[in-house]
Amino acid sequence: MALTYKYESLPKNNIRFIALSPELEDGRPQLSLISCARTDAPEYVCMSYCWGQDLESESIYLDGQQFGSNVDEKTEQVSRMEETYRNATTIAAWLGKPEESQNKERTGRDHTSKLSSPSFVDEIISSPYWSRMWIVQELILARTIILLYGHLRLPWKGVNGVMQAWSTFGKSKWRHSPAINLVFMTVGAQYTRKYGRALGELMRYLEHSEATDPRDRVFALIGLMEGEERRLLGMIFPDYTMSHEKVVLVTMAYLKQIYAPSPFKWVVKPQQVWNRKVFGLEKETWEALWKETEGYETPHDLTNYASVPGQSAETFRGQKG
Repeated sequence: MALTYKYESLPKNNIRFIALSPELEDGRPQLSLISCARTDAPEYVCMSYCWGQDLESESIYLDGQQFGSNVDEKTEQVSRMEETYRNATTIAAWLGKPEESQNKERTGRDHTSKLSSPSFVDEIISSPYWSRMWIVQELILARTIILLYGHLRLPWKGVNGVMQAWSTFGKSKWRHSPAINLVFMTVGAQYTRKYGRALGELMRYLEHSEATDPRDRVFALIGLMEGEERRLLGMIFPDYTMSHEKVVLVTMAYLKQIYAPSPFKWVVKPQQVWNRKVFGLEKETWEALWKETEGYETPHDLTNYASVPGQSAETFRGQKG
């Protein structure tokens, strides 16, 4: 039986990298972990991908030991995800495998010319990759992006331009796809990288994006928020010890506090924007949490909401009065 990989404590402001050996052992890639201070980090490539189904997964081995998870380190590193992706030399985005076998002799070359084929564009746009919540931050903050589709290599600049053209003149279904939605978000990437965007704007735009962990529907947006929102919510999120309901409760309270005093009160009307689909909740649960935030329509110290122990309903009752 293989040993389970055990983490050593990662010092503050450090980062881990996976080093890939050029040789295989028993048909498996050989991986090892290295860590260093972020200020001493070498050039590195970040992977961007869509999680597969659990039934199709295989174990990963690091330093000869089966890889496991560490919630504390996950929380720490997710909070630094923006920095991690900003500083990567390249983001390598995995779109999956082509539906049909391609000529593998051309592996590694620029295959942008294939985007002239409507059927090939259909394959690219239909990839579940584009619906993933985390890729928005990963691609917007990237310096350079390379899309990998099986053995095909597709530079982002070419794909971006072709997709914009296809969204105008191509099939109607493409104009409303997650892929095209993301492409148009990256048009304003320079502004977003410099100034950030309001949480309300991000959540409206990404209402139909998906996350395996529903808490990531909020956590994945922190690195894209404008300064004051990022500072305030960054004191609380990400925190993977919080339940999904508590993350939603704090987020709802914040949104109502920020938008209700402004002229844009329509933003917080339940049936229009902040609906249960945005937060990935069943209707009954969403309505109960929404009701729990009633009476909080002026700014409050959100750290109090996160620190009060007990169930979510008790959290807000403790703040009233």
